[in-house]
Amino acid sequence: MIKVGDKVAYPPHGVGVVEGVEEREVGGKSVVFYRISLIGKNMSILIPKETVESSGIRPVLSEEEIEELFKFLSEVPTNISDKWTVRHRLNVDRLKTGNVMELATVVRNLSYRSKEKELSYSEKRMFDEAFSKLAEEIALSLGEPVKKIKQRMRKILREVKKA
Repeated sequence: MIKVGDKVAYPPHGVGVVEGVEEREVGGKSVVFYRISLIGKNMSILIPKETVESSGIRPVLSEEEIEELFKFLSEVPTNISDKWTVRHRLNVDRLKTGNVMELATVVRNLSYRSKEKELSYSEKRMFDEAFSKLAEEIALSLGEPVKKIKQRMRKILREVKKA
């Protein structure tokens, strides 16, 4: 269960802080919502309290999970398809899961692939989106600037050597 002040990840929208609880009238009945202020976006969203469990909202990563994630990013990926359509479909499916390790897989694989061959426009956009979401969550969790986390992630990804 989430509470006011919690730092949370909401996969479709990014990361934020639970700012408060509000009660509103919807369709003639009273509904309780959590207000989540999204980081990096000048907006907040309302999530009905009764749907929080099924919405995919989760606590941001712990320091231990972040260290595991950095280690994962530093590994050489295996089985990256040479076929653009196959890679694209796999990456789209990974992003839809909302799972942070799937997000990291997209970042790691596309970064590695870019060392062999320039990414297509859609792969560049996909990489940028996944990279930013990952960096924002890590930054919120650690209480550090997003820019600093992006620099650290770029350094890790640069150091992955071709097999």
